[in-house]
Order: sequence, then C-alpha cells, then structure tokens
Amino acid sequence: MLGKTVLITGGANGIGKAVAQSYRQRGANVVIGDIQDNQGKAVVDEMNEEAGKKVALYVHCDVRHYKDNIRLFCAADKAFGHVDFAFLNAGIGNTCNTIFAPLDDDRENRLIDVDLTAVVKGTKVALLHMAAHGGSIVVTASVCSFMTPPPFSVYNAAKHGVVGWVRSLNYMPAVCNVRINAICPAWIDTELLADFGKRGEEPYWKVVDVLPRASMKTLIEAVDQCVQDETKSGATLLVMPDGVKDHPQTAMFESMMDEVTLLAVDAYGPEMVARYKHELAVALREYESMKE
Repeated sequence: MLGKTVLITGGANGIGKAVAQSYRQRGANVVIGDIQDNQGKAVVDEMNEEAGKKVALYVHCDVRHYKDNIRLFCAADKAFGHVDFAFLNAGIGNTCNTIFAPLDDDRENRLIDVDLTAVVKGTKVALLHMAAHGGSIVVTASVCSFMTPPPFSVYNAAKHGVVGWVRSLNYMPAVCNVRINAICPAWIDTELLADFGKRGEEPYWKVVDVLPRASMKTLIEAVDQCVQDETKSGATLLVMPDGVKDHPQTAMFESMMDEVTLLAVDAYGPEMVARYKHELAVALREYESMKE
C-alpha cells in the first residue's frame, strides 16, 4: 500500500480507526470521514506528526448525504491524488427495545439511513469517483447479515440489506474496473457496545458476555483479502473468532432454472454490462457538475 490512498468512513474510532492505522503503518495515505470531529482530527494529527509530513486528512462527513460523500472524495483527490481503496465502514449500533419502543419515525429511520442507505449512497459516489482509475471498495456488514439475534431486529434488517447490495454489484469490474466486497464481523469489542443496552435491563447481555470475540487482527486480514485478491467481487467474508471465512452466495434455486432460462441468463450478462457502461458515461458527466 506504499503511496496508495485509502479513504475510510467512520475512521475516528473502533474498526475504522484500526484499519486506518494499519494501512498508514504500511505506507498508505489515509483520508478519514466522520462526524466525530475531535476524535477524527486526533487520529489524523498523530499520523501526520509521526510521519513529519502530510500523510493523512480528516474531513467532516455525514455519510447520509450525497454532498458530504462527494466532498470527502474530492478532498482526498486534492490532497493525495485519486483514491485507490474506499472502506465504507461508518455505522451505528442498535438499542434492544426496537419492536415495542415508542412509534417514533426517527428511531428506525436513523439506523436504516446510516447502516444501509448511506452504504448505497457512498458506494454510488465511490464508483463514479474511482471509475477513471479503478480500485476496490470494502463495506462493513456484520455476522448479523446472516443471523438474526432478536434484540437487533432493525440492525439485522439493515445488515442483511448491505450484503444484498454488495452481492448485486459483483459485475462492476466489467463496467468500471472497481470491485466491491463486504466484511462481516462477529462480535468485536468496540464503542458500539455503548449503544447495545443497559445492564440489568437487557437480558441479552448474558449472551454477549460469553460470546467468543473475533480479533481486530483477523478483521484487518479480511479487509486485506478484499483489497488484494482481484478475483473477489461481490464476496462476503465472515470475520470469526477462528479466522476469515468466505460465505458464498446461495445458488439460484433449482426449480427456477431450466435450459431456456440458463440461455437467457447467459445472453443477459453482456447486454447488462453494455447498458451499465452507457449509463456510467452519462452519470459521470452529471457527477462532474456536482463536484465542488
């Protein structure tokens, strides 16, 4: 990663901070986007001070908004040239009383907006911004993309959606030479525990306290696999206590496939790529007019 530029959302603490530090130690320039300004600036200042030159940049970024995502990528370009790797990691946790909580629109909207919709928006901006040079996008999903612990109902739904989104884009290398993959961590001790629920009120703490933890080292190994393995596109890597596990996509159900359907699917692939290449060219012209 020497001389490459890594852009990370949610890099002020937790998983994002650990990945930022790992890639900086290997010689990458680091751009952090977050809303926790003091913490984010402190991470970047430490990197720059240690290097004795500008190797890191902090940009306030609310990932829920296209304009903030665009500004983040443009700032990275201005500081270090084009972005080589985007880690869309920003996310929030979930309190445990969602199902029968007060009927407040903002409660569910905020979690879905940050943990799912913002991933869609960030990916769309990243694809447009990185299309000229190619690159890699990695998204932080969760083991809850495949499991459904009852206390995390809305969080589970959001993270299931993230995996569906990532897998739907496995054809992107043929369109714009950008790969997108997801890491799906099991339980890792981060600041998200603060959003989990109060001890003495939430019984799931009895499970959480004894759950085997995945390590940050294993998580970084999963990120590295996504970035370095050019055969991976639309992949979902589980970050487990016993290592990184590839979680393959479910094959199409047998009763949905016959010879005629298979021929139609084969013919559709090249036509789809051609269509999206055309739409990309149109979108890029519009995107240029949106940059600051």
